[in-house]
Amino acid sequence: MGFTLTETIVLVVIIGIFATLSTPSFLGWLNQKKVDDALAKIEGAIKETQREAIKRSQDCTINIPKGINQTITGSCLSTGNREIDEVTIDHSASADPWTISFDFKGRNRTPSTDPGTLWLTIPNSSVQPKCMTISVGIGLMRAGDYNDTTSPKCQAP
Repeated sequence: MGFTLTETIVLVVIIGIFATLSTPSFLGWLNQKKVDDALAKIEGAIKETQREAIKRSQDCTINIPKGINQTITGSCLSTGNREIDEVTIDHSASADPWTISFDFKGRNRTPSTDPGTLWLTIPNSSVQPKCMTISVGIGLMRAGDYNDTTSPKCQAP
C-alpha cells in the first residue's frame, strides 16, 4: 500500500495552497502578539517602578523613549531594562524620553495636568495599535485599543 506519484503531487499542491492562504493571517497574528507583548513589558516596567518606589520609600523614575527598537530604562527596575523590538512606541508627552516619576507612596508625580498616553504600532502593518493611559496623581493605568479618530483615543477592548 503506497501512494502513486500523482497522489503525492496532488497532496503537496493542496498543502501548498493552504500554506499560501494562511500566511498573511499568521503574520498578522504574529505582529499583533509582538504589540501585545511590548505593551505587557512596558506596563510591567511601570508597575515595577511604582512598586519599588513604595517598597524603597523613595522616588523612582522610568524613561519611555519614542521610536522603534527602544529600551525602557528606570532608576528602580530591579529586574532590568526592557527591550522593545520591532514595535514603534509613541506617546503624548512633550519630552522625549517620557519620564514618569513615582513618589514614596506610588503616586505619579509627573508634572502634567493631562494623563499620559502611549501607543504601540508595527510600521507598515494593519495591526490594531494598542495604548495605555497613566493618570496623574494616583498613577492608575488603563490599557486598550488605540483609535485616533475617536475621543478618548485609548479605549478598553
